[in-house]
Amino acid sequence: MNDPSAASAAHHDEAAVRAHNAKVTQRFMEGLSKTPRPPATLPPPRVRVIRDMVFARVAGTEGEIELRMDLYLPPRSFAPAPVIVWLPGGGWRMQRRGVGPNLTRLFAQRGYAMVDIDYRPSTVAVWPAQLDDVTAALRHLRRLAPEHGLDTDAIGLWGSSSGAHLAVLAGFAGARPDRTDAPPVRAVAAGYPSTDLLSLSEDALPGGILSDQDPDDPSWGLLGGRPADLPDLARDASPVHQVCSGAPPTLLLHGDADLVIGPAQARRLFDALVAADAETHLLLVHGVDHGFLNTAAWENAESPHQATLLSSRGAAGSREREVTLTPGLVERFFDRHLRGDPWGA
Repeated sequence: MNDPSAASAAHHDEAAVRAHNAKVTQRFMEGLSKTPRPPATLPPPRVRVIRDMVFARVAGTEGEIELRMDLYLPPRSFAPAPVIVWLPGGGWRMQRRGVGPNLTRLFAQRGYAMVDIDYRPSTVAVWPAQLDDVTAALRHLRRLAPEHGLDTDAIGLWGSSSGAHLAVLAGFAGARPDRTDAPPVRAVAAGYPSTDLLSLSEDALPGGILSDQDPDDPSWGLLGGRPADLPDLARDASPVHQVCSGAPPTLLLHGDADLVIGPAQARRLFDALVAADAETHLLLVHGVDHGFLNTAAWENAESPHQATLLSSRGAAGSREREVTLTPGLVERFFDRHLRGDPWGA
């Protein structure tokens, strides 16, 4: 638990909080930059990559912006390909295509059509522009489906950090009858998302980022102000307050040593989905900080990342087991929901 006296002191010293948050963020970014990546390889000839496809033209602070996507197409088969849309993270303000897992390996080579999309940074448009951009990309994929052999009845979303936050919200929006503009999504995998913008500081680990006293915090940029001063907008942008009946199966992945977004944020959403009787899984990865989906370690055959997996479908409401985090675990989740798990029970 956080030290109440320390939190109180920080509350009254905005400059100290901002300096502390900047130091934590810098340490995270430096550590991430030093993490080795898998060796770069050219896409196998049977995976076709179509880059810079414009899917929407939207408003920004300096005029119209073109939003683009990259499409990774697997070898043609007799059946349309299931689709996984990747949403990169970056605090809603510095995300870019190409940041994250290698989409050729994960999982175009395995028969999925993988999609890497733009969404507007908060520096040019505030909430809900980012969610609008994700739903626009999903609608465009439905238009592309006949030409590229895409199965629009088998679309999943996968993202990290701010991209994971948007993936969850887009998945929930597609399940709501009042959101006829939001295409349905079959499954969502979300790595270390913010789930309740009003509780970020409350859920921070000791030594973690305290967002409520820092105007430089990404959540302020997303909403256009301090979440506590914009509670209705903050709830609208918080997945835990948007859980709905019929929410798609959701896999949450979060490091239990995350100083950027506390793992209690993932637990909040897991508990809300369990209460709504939705299928959900929470993977708490031991000893890792923010950003592990952008590194090489979890892609190794002998992954060092051990985790506790909680699942909602157990005899007592949830069940728990120890697992190793590998790409196969994420792929298996999508196989079950986008392919009907053809590899067995």
